Amino acid sequence: EGAMFKSSLISTMVARGTQPHTMQFSLSASTKISFGGERFLHGFLSHRFSGRSPQSLTLISRARQFSSMLVLVGRIASAHVFEPKHACIVQNKDEVKIPLSLSMIPTPKEFKDAISSLSPEQQRFAKAFRAMQLESTLFGVLVIQIKPQLEKVLNLPENSLTKEIKLTQDLMQLFTKYQIPSDLLSFDAEGLELVGGASGAERLEAVKGHVRAMQEMIEEAKREEIEERERQLAYVTGGKGGKGGKKWAVEEEDEEEDMDFDLFDGACVSGAAPAPGSCAPRSGPPPPPAPRAPM
Repeated sequence: EGAMFKSSLISTMVARGTQPHTMQFSLSASTKISFGGERFLHGFLSHRFSGRSPQSLTLISRARQFSSMLVLVGRIASAHVFEPKHACIVQNKDEVKIPLSLSMIPTPKEFKDAISSLSPEQQRFAKAFRAMQLESTLFGVLVIQIKPQLEKVLNLPENSLTKEIKLTQDLMQLFTKYQIPSDLLSFDAEGLELVGGASGAERLEAVKGHVRAMQEMIEEAKREEIEERERQLAYVTGGKGGKGGKKWAVEEEDEEEDMDFDLFDGACVSGAAPAPGSCAPRSGPPPPPAPRAPM
């Protein structure tokens, strides 16, 4: 059945908010983020015949080259609260596919007919459960553009990073890969209020300098780590530069010990007086005495 139907876009009914109010979501118990922007309400009518499996839906998010955005999915808890469940960064031609698991809620008439034969206590419980389901069924998707937020965090004027593609990519790498705090890269305006403040170009150059200094520090840390690994490898291999260096050194020491033992053993057999503790006497009959010369 899946091979008969190809994936296609769905048609929705859209209502755009003329005067959207500010909403917020929580990052932690003490941190809340407020957001505004355009707001759209989509409605989708899904129908199916009896005996057919329900239609599977997938949320697809794509980003253009050199663009980045933060996508949050969750539910609308109230008119002013958005509760995100998952989030991801989509950038540089990324494509994220999120399967949506949907469940059917009966209509009010179907629900009334279904609970008509229940006891009053069971009907109150079913109505409370249905009310709890209805208050958390509004699915929400929040899209946050990253470049404008970077400009605010770094104390830069608006649209300063529009044409700074390499700087934006370097900032994203420092923030996401190396977890560098924004305070180490942002423009510090302290002490400049007395001289009229700094221009947009000066602020941008200051941020570029912070990024270069941070990249140099990271490269220096990488070189030190590589040198430390090389010293560890040289110690393990015995300075031979290969995997068999340590084994070769051990075998050479064993050969020297065997050679010393053979020399001492020969001295004992020849009848010479051995040094104390140099070799142990042989087991077995003693050697025959040497013949004497005739008188």
